[in-house]
Amino acid sequence: MAQLRPTRSDGDALAERHRACCAEGDPRRWKNAPLAQRVFILHNLIMRTADRLVEPHGLTSSRWLLLGALEQFESPPTLSELSGNALLSLQNVSRMVASLEADGLVERYTLAGRGRSVFVRLTARGVRTLEEAESAAVVFARGLLAGLDAPTVDDTERRLERLITNLEGLERRLESPGEGGRAERESELEQR
Repeated sequence: MAQLRPTRSDGDALAERHRACCAEGDPRRWKNAPLAQRVFILHNLIMRTADRLVEPHGLTSSRWLLLGALEQFESPPTLSELSGNALLSLQNVSRMVASLEADGLVERYTLAGRGRSVFVRLTARGVRTLEEAESAAVVFARGLLAGLDAPTVDDTERRLERLITNLEGLERRLESPGEGGRAERESELEQR
């Protein structure tokens, strides 16, 4: 089972960086969005920690996430569906799928009558790799949620879901074509 074994200096350095960037009154602290700064820090820590946990299985956190997303579909998704589920650009998903396919973890294919749609499915090796990485998921979840009771976890999930929904809405408005999208961007910038 994969275990994290940070050296004392790693742990001390991480704690010092956290104190330095999050201290009240620190000029590096994001004055208008301290929560966003903490979310970015959390994202970075999640990705680095997950990378360390799944590295023995030949994965990175991004590849692990994509394999896990594939497992959630009842039938193999298209690249576009996978992109939407993983909240990644089609270009990033396509690149990662090509890499996973080269490693024998997924397979791309087309279906007659479905136009140019490219479907993706796990190979037997991909399924085995996910099963082997399951112990990493347990270690990761325990470490992430240490000290939090079930109601706190549920409440945090609801609040995070709200933040995701908020940003998805903002993203749609910013991407809207024509003057509406530009006006929204200008309005958002003016409110700063």
